[in-house]
Amino acid sequence: MKLIIQVISFGIVCYSLILVVLYFFQDKLLFFPGPTPFGNCPEMEQRNARAETVGDIRYYLKTKSDPDSWIIIFHGNAGNACDRVYFLDFLKEFNSNLVVFEYPGYGKDLNTPGEAIFLKQALELIFHIKRKDQENLSVYLMGESLGTGVATWIATRTDIKGLILISPYTSIAQVGQHHYFWLPVKFLMKHKFLAHTWAGQTRTPAILFHGINDDIIPIHFARQQILNFKGEKELVEIKDCGHNDIMDTGEKILQGKIHDFILKARGN
Repeated sequence: MKLIIQVISFGIVCYSLILVVLYFFQDKLLFFPGPTPFGNCPEMEQRNARAETVGDIRYYLKTKSDPDSWIIIFHGNAGNACDRVYFLDFLKEFNSNLVVFEYPGYGKDLNTPGEAIFLKQALELIFHIKRKDQENLSVYLMGESLGTGVATWIATRTDIKGLILISPYTSIAQVGQHHYFWLPVKFLMKHKFLAHTWAGQTRTPAILFHGINDDIIPIHFARQQILNFKGEKELVEIKDCGHNDIMDTGEKILQGKIHDFILKARGN
């Protein structure tokens, strides 16, 4: 009996230590900024996208001569905005000004990455774009992975013409709980990104894309999230692709669906 008690006690201590480590190091497990300083991005320059800084807000901007809309892009949790030149290639046939937001704490700035500062600066970016746009063009938000929650939250705070969400989730806390089912992740996470709650607070039209084989954010999260939106909505499931190859494998499907989505939203 004494040995059993000792084993149980040792297990409790080890489990508690894991919880402590997970809590204090969770930011390192969620946010993976790349090494490239903001503005030092030849790939963006080659595509005529320039680095812009307004206060603490940083983004890359590629303009069209006579645009009919804005598409503002919020990327995933790894790398930085410079790594997302593929969005400029992907959207090059769209007659839209393109903006790729650089998260605070990414691109070698001095901020600490986190949910609150991401949302704050992202919303400030939208207000900045709207202020500088004398033609009052429609604004569409494109979110990738982590960025789908950021885009969804913004739609609860200001008028947005449409949400384009690639690899969405219900909440980062729920995704974390799925992967670490043996830990109380939902209660430990500081950056929960409650996208399921935010989706229920907006009637902004939304189109969601998800790879059926996604093992990072499994597709059942997208199937749950689509139900939370209150406005017009569609979930497009892409066969034979996962989390990191959806833009390649599903390129033509995404381009066609996004084109139709924007045309429909423009008519509403």
